[in-house]
Formats: sequence, structure tokens, C-alpha cells
Amino acid sequence: MWASALFKASIFRIDQKMSSGQKILVIDDDKDMVEALKIILEGESYKVKAAFDGKQGLEIIRKERPDLIILDLLLPGEDGVAISRSLKDSPEYQDIPILVLTALARKMEDKIFPRKGKKTLKADEYLDKPINPEKLLAKAKKLLK
Repeated sequence: MWASALFKASIFRIDQKMSSGQKILVIDDDKDMVEALKIILEGESYKVKAAFDGKQGLEIIRKERPDLIILDLLLPGEDGVAISRSLKDSPEYQDIPILVLTALARKMEDKIFPRKGKKTLKADEYLDKPINPEKLLAKAKKLLK
């Protein structure tokens, strides 16, 4: 029994160290959503930066090169679809995983991740709003491996 508890505790510490220092950029114009995401992600020891429009997000990406981008689709100025395409088409940034968060995911699923043909949105994963914290963290961990 103690061995099992010790093993679980050591796995937890290893997990914590893995997330420690990894940089996540959240690009969303909803300040309340950004604050909620920061609380969830910083609780897991991720370093979180925020941008509230596409232009600001691209500036941070160029300066700081995050390990993961969490991106809303509906943004003022350059939208999330254009940002994801631009990044995934760029040799310099194409390896940065993108997690799209949107209230439109279910309605746009076939356009975003079609069964056949070319994807409209170049993203690695997506998650519906409202956000389930456990699903968010699971997808973030998966993309950061």
C-alpha cells in the first residue's frame, strides 16, 4: 500500500516538473475567459501569457516562442483561422501546437477537421466553450509532450 502511494506521489512530482516552465500563450478577446484559463494553467505550473487580439498574439509568438498556443477563432482584427494557417504554413512556427477554443467547434467540426479533403483550420486540437478544466489540461499535456 505504501509503495503504491509513494509511486503515485513520485509520478505527481514528475508530472509537475514536466509542466514547470513550459510557456503557453492564450489568445482570446474575452478577458474573463483568459483569466479563468490562466488560473487553471498556472495551477499546473505552466507559465501563461495572454493576448487579446491576433496582432498582439503574433507579436508575442515572434518574441517569446511559446510551447503551446491556445487560440480563440473569433478575434478582432486577424481571426484565429488566419493566425493558425499563418503559423502552420511557417517553417519557423509550424511545430508549435495549437489548441483552438471556440463556442463554434461543434458547428464547424466538419469544416475544421473534415473526414476527407483539406482542413480549413490548421490546428492540432480543439475544445468547445464552455471549457471543462480537466479536458483542457489533458489536451494541453498531450500537446506539450
